[in-house]
Amino acid sequence: MDNESGGDCESGRNISDGVSDECLLDAVISGDDVALRRLIDRYDRLVRYTIFRASRKQSVSDPHWLDSLASTTWSGFVQSMRRGSGDRPAALRAYLVRIARNQVASAARRIAPLDQPSSPALESAAATLDDSSSDPQQVVQNLELVEIVRDCLLELDEDDRSLASQLGAITERRWRDAAMALEMSESTLRSRWKRVLERLRACVERKTGVPVAPTEDGHDH
Repeated sequence: MDNESGGDCESGRNISDGVSDECLLDAVISGDDVALRRLIDRYDRLVRYTIFRASRKQSVSDPHWLDSLASTTWSGFVQSMRRGSGDRPAALRAYLVRIARNQVASAARRIAPLDQPSSPALESAAATLDDSSSDPQQVVQNLELVEIVRDCLLELDEDDRSLASQLGAITERRWRDAAMALEMSESTLRSRWKRVLERLRACVERKTGVPVAPTEDGHDH
């Protein structure tokens, strides 16, 4: 298990924050909701980080996306633990990442056009994420940054947030494609996106106290 702290297993409201993952899993399987809450407190940020990394554009454009998939990830986890097979994941963090990836892939298929039954971009992004082998300190730092960036995005007005629907095309410098999809001129999009990046950079710097280097504009593809 990932967290080996804690001594004897506890149950009910006596469960402490430092109890091991293995003890918490045993309690969850037995139906202990307090143990489940302890695991959620411990690993929900990892679940949300996985979802955000694997579906960045949708996470930004739809404020309910991240919350919904995090909820279904934990529901799937509980169902898998309580279905009676007796199996325990060897590494809980990796197991939760895998469930979250699967939820992203399933959700991407549901919203994809009929002529595109899957979302290669999302699946490719999910495949590059392997938190089970990441440096834990770096993972925590990434989680904190993702949450800060998401908060900053939510502080933008609705018109600026609408640009996020074309985040993939914009980050790939396909300005013409993004402008056509947003029904605006390319010059207008470039100008607005530059202002959005400036606002996001200022927001991140304000929240972290760390200067963020400006992003240079690219060229058309």
